[in-house]
Amino acid sequence: MIKLKLLGCNGGIGGTRRTTCYALDESVLIDAGTGLTSLSLEEMARIDHVVLTHAHFDHIASLPLLMDSVIGMRTGPINVWGPQRVIEIVANHVFNNQIWPDFTSIPSIAHPFAKLNAIPENQTFDIGGFKLSTLAANHGIPACGYRVEKAGAVLAFSGDTADCPDFWEAIHNDDELAGVIVECSYSRKMHEMALMSMHMDVDMVIKEFSQLRSNVAGIIVHRKPGLEDEIESELRAALPDRDVRFPISGQEYLFQTK
Repeated sequence: MIKLKLLGCNGGIGGTRRTTCYALDESVLIDAGTGLTSLSLEEMARIDHVVLTHAHFDHIASLPLLMDSVIGMRTGPINVWGPQRVIEIVANHVFNNQIWPDFTSIPSIAHPFAKLNAIPENQTFDIGGFKLSTLAANHGIPACGYRVEKAGAVLAFSGDTADCPDFWEAIHNDDELAGVIVECSYSRKMHEMALMSMHMDVDMVIKEFSQLRSNVAGIIVHRKPGLEDEIESELRAALPDRDVRFPISGQEYLFQTK
């Protein structure tokens, strides 16, 4: 079983909106956007692993603050994972002693508060009791999605991406898949903006999701502020018989073995 809590699942901020941060059980996060701030200090201290899809600010905004907030409450480092090029961006442009202190060498290189880890390419790796493997993404910068498995339950996360045939081909053929957490940033009227920003819009999601097995849940995330209701209405009308969900930040789901 996988317990997924969408601490942040919005495509922007304002009011109760929180940007991308997904909790897998209590110790693993996928991305570290502003949704991370909804955790208590004690809950943040239990985070051992943060797995990044890419380094855009809405997906890493709370990562530096997480380190600073719990350093007095932990005995070991927080491990940050991502593709090699994503880790390089975070190291060079965040933990560089200019934007933020380099917690990978504080208090010492031998015993840091944070470790940055490049994940192995084209293979499954174990993090905090979960089996993860990367999936393709097309976002104009180094980026990926993830396949996550625990005790036979399987989820796929698109990360931020334009329509990406390699991602969809991989999950179309996954007989164990219980759900896909897929971004849909824009409604139909914003198609040109979706193409320009390399995000998904409603018609892209409809085209791909209609090809998945009927019992695969679709969790629609990263809806841009002000477009949430329009995106939901368009997708519900086009996919009336599918399990399509439109979470708010803080929503929790349990996924069992298929």
